[in-house]
Amino acid sequence: MYTPGKLDAVMDSDFGLGFLPIPKRTLFADDKQALSEDDDSGLGMECAVDMTTGGDPSSPMIASLLERPFACFSPMEIQRPKKRSERSMEPMDESARKRPRFAERRKTLQKSLSFGDKPLGDQELVKDVVGRMVEESNLIGDGSQTCSLPTIPGKHPDLKSITNQTVVDVIFGKYDGTIGSFLIVDCRYPYEYNGGHVPGAINAHRPEDIPSILSQHQSMRTAASDKRHIVIFYCEFSSERGPRMCRNVRKADRDLNKDSYPFLNFPEIYVMHNGFKDFYETHQNVCEPIGYTPMLHKDHSEDLRHFRSKSKSWSGGSRRRVSGLRLF
Repeated sequence: MYTPGKLDAVMDSDFGLGFLPIPKRTLFADDKQALSEDDDSGLGMECAVDMTTGGDPSSPMIASLLERPFACFSPMEIQRPKKRSERSMEPMDESARKRPRFAERRKTLQKSLSFGDKPLGDQELVKDVVGRMVEESNLIGDGSQTCSLPTIPGKHPDLKSITNQTVVDVIFGKYDGTIGSFLIVDCRYPYEYNGGHVPGAINAHRPEDIPSILSQHQSMRTAASDKRHIVIFYCEFSSERGPRMCRNVRKADRDLNKDSYPFLNFPEIYVMHNGFKDFYETHQNVCEPIGYTPMLHKDHSEDLRHFRSKSKSWSGGSRRRVSGLRLF
């Protein structure tokens, strides 16, 4: 059985509406510095991936297949908007969640990669997929297909970025022929989320939320098993909190599927470029509710201190940057 390790880092390289006029919003003095960056957003969402080597399939990183630990978090009920309330957030059965179905999924991947009639061994399969992903930057996380959504150069080269217009297009059905289901994850603090968010988005900003996100895999695929199933992450500026959650969901997904590497529950994940601030400025009329509460809003200074304190306790008061060209 193939056991992935640091090779995971190489494999994870991984809308037209009529709009209402945007009223001018008075910014408080405390708000203005919020428009530059999510300065606290990396806290509490540590990512263990550290790509200090390249993506060459013959590199020592690929040859060294080391086990990675994954902290098992307790599933929790994620806060959600009133609409789309029928979405089930119940964790899937443990045996079903970890069932690899490796032979069936591997056959599908081999066919999509045009490997020919000769079956490949586990090591050969991984080397072929990694080699392809190094050469082609627009592949999804398992290397089987190109991205179903148009991507743009973003703030994080290791992640796939899409515009807020593309997010609106997904919500209103432009990609229904390709996408069978989608999940939008708002990674801001609850008071920010409650002040206005992307329609249908759930709120998940803690490490404990990751299992609940991954548990939706089964119900999403049941609806349309022959189509794509995507997850979109964002925060206020999509500078730290959204990308950090995106990376950690992928890390947890890799751990769940380590026996059927390089397969993933959610091989296609994106970050909404420039976050909710930019989305609100261009698509205010579709927000739920219509509003935008900055992280540094003066009316929520106590909330901010509370969540920052929690974030520091989750992370041990430290931050960590992810380096490298792509999070495969």
